[in-house]
Amino acid sequence: MTDVWGEDRPTRRQLAFDVVTALVFAAVMLLVHVGLGLTAPVAVVLLAAALAVRRLSWQAMSLLGFAAAVTQVAGDTIAYLANTAYAVLFLTLGAHQDGRVRRFGLVAAGVAVTVAALFGATRGWPDLAAPDVREPGTSLVERLTTAVALGSSAAVFCLGGWAWGYLRWQQRQSVQARVDARVEAVERARIADLFEVEQERRRIAADMHDVVAHSWAVVAAQSDGARYALRDNPAGAEQALEVIGETARAAMADLRTIVAQLRDPDLQPSTPGRAQQDVLLERMRASGMEVELAESGTPDESPLLALTAHRLLAESLTNALKHGDLTRPVTVGIDWTDGYALTVRNGIPTRSDAAKPPGGHGLVGMGERAAVAGGTFAAGPEDGDWVVRAHIPTSGTPRPGGGWPADPSAREGGA
Repeated sequence: MTDVWGEDRPTRRQLAFDVVTALVFAAVMLLVHVGLGLTAPVAVVLLAAALAVRRLSWQAMSLLGFAAAVTQVAGDTIAYLANTAYAVLFLTLGAHQDGRVRRFGLVAAGVAVTVAALFGATRGWPDLAAPDVREPGTSLVERLTTAVALGSSAAVFCLGGWAWGYLRWQQRQSVQARVDARVEAVERARIADLFEVEQERRRIAADMHDVVAHSWAVVAAQSDGARYALRDNPAGAEQALEVIGETARAAMADLRTIVAQLRDPDLQPSTPGRAQQDVLLERMRASGMEVELAESGTPDESPLLALTAHRLLAESLTNALKHGDLTRPVTVGIDWTDGYALTVRNGIPTRSDAAKPPGGHGLVGMGERAAVAGGTFAAGPEDGDWVVRAHIPTSGTPRPGGGWPADPSAREGGA
């Protein structure tokens, strides 16, 4: 919580103000009560000291105020004008931030009113001209009148001062609550901005990986094919070089789009469609992969779903090209009847180190993409094949509060 009042740390100006006020109070009240004997001036000094330390220590203030009251009662002399200081003392207790101090102030005010009323009922009005002489035979009516007068005065200064302070505390709490709400709103907005920035950073990292990994996997496969066919099959080598050129140009176009999005966050990326899928499949077939496609349903052209579907298919085929057994066909199943369901199955090479694609960002990025779109993703060996399964809901909207999964170990898939 941001304390807008800072009462726990009184400033030098506040302390100086309290001290000056106490000195002026003491000087004026001593002149007023100098004719009432020794008790009244002592009470004035104690009350002035309480006013001076009220911001530093409420405990010391309370003890000094209590000492001033005891002095007046014991000396049978009431410093009426000086007792107005109790209004400020109880205001300090009523406005205190600690609820225990406020409750203490309320109880102390009640005790002060009770004691003042009892003092008036048992002692009667003191003779201001001769405070040491009591009038004998004070009537019951006079005693009751005195008790009511002293009790009412104490209630005005003690209970009234406490109530004033309590209302001041409530007003400050209202202001504090509004300030805290604004600070919390600003902090939430800052965290939301940071989250969006992190989401965008990870999305761009995934795009960069998908583009570079896919393109260079095709280029590597085609370059090897061109090298082997250069002497015996010039036409095949020429075709491989054409695929390399097309792949490089497509990769550069995708990278330019990503860079443009970095410069202008409001720029909408182009949405892959049927044409991009056909180009992807032809590029893979040209790289020596036999792809068997089975597609059903009507494709959903929503931007998030279309982009996610294209990236998932591209990365699945890229992994198959890099790590799979290309002597067997790669089967691709796409079902649009209930959102987007993708199944890619490829053979696993017989060598022991190829049971699972090596660790990397491919499967991690695929899991993140599926999660952002509110879908599911799984990849792993099944019956001697490597199988990728993904499902994205039709809405293609990110799940609430979700985003890129923070713990890679919680995702299915490993490469």
